[in-house]
Amino acid sequence: MTCTKAQSLITAFINDELKINELEEFVEHIRSCDECSEELEVYYALLTAMKQLDEDKNLSIDYRQELNDKLDRIEEEIIHLRFNFYRKKGILFLILILLVVLFTIQDYFNLRNIEKPVAESTFRLRMSFMEDRFDDSKELLDRYLNDQEGILP
Repeated sequence: MTCTKAQSLITAFINDELKINELEEFVEHIRSCDECSEELEVYYALLTAMKQLDEDKNLSIDYRQELNDKLDRIEEEIIHLRFNFYRKKGILFLILILLVVLFTIQDYFNLRNIEKPVAESTFRLRMSFMEDRFDDSKELLDRYLNDQEGILP
C-alpha cells in the first residue's frame, strides 16, 4: 500500500469502515511507515476528541495509547480471522479426503460383490415340485373315487 492510499483511508479506519483486506494492508503500512503513523496519530486525536466533545464524554488523556491499543486489537482480530479461515479450509480438505477414501472403499467392496456369482432362485423348482405333488394327489383321489364307485351299490 502506498502512503497516498493509506492517508486516504485514515478517516475510514478511525470510523471502523474498512473491510478486512483493506484493514490488514492499512495496519501493515502504518506499522512500517513513520510518516503515515504520525499522520494517523494526529487525525485520531483530533477526530476522537471531537467525537468525545459531541457526546459530552470526558476527553481522553492518552490518544496515542488508545490508537496503539486499537491497532493491537485489530492485528489480533486479523490473526484470529486468518486462523479460522485456514482451519476451515483444513477441515474442508480433510472432509474431501475422507469422502474420496470412503467412495474408494465402497467401490472396492462393490467390485468384489459383483465378482461373486449370484445364487439362482429356487422358487421355480419349488413350484414345479408342488405342481408334481398336486398332480399326483389328484390322480390318486380320482382313482380312489373310481374305486369307491365300484364298491358302492
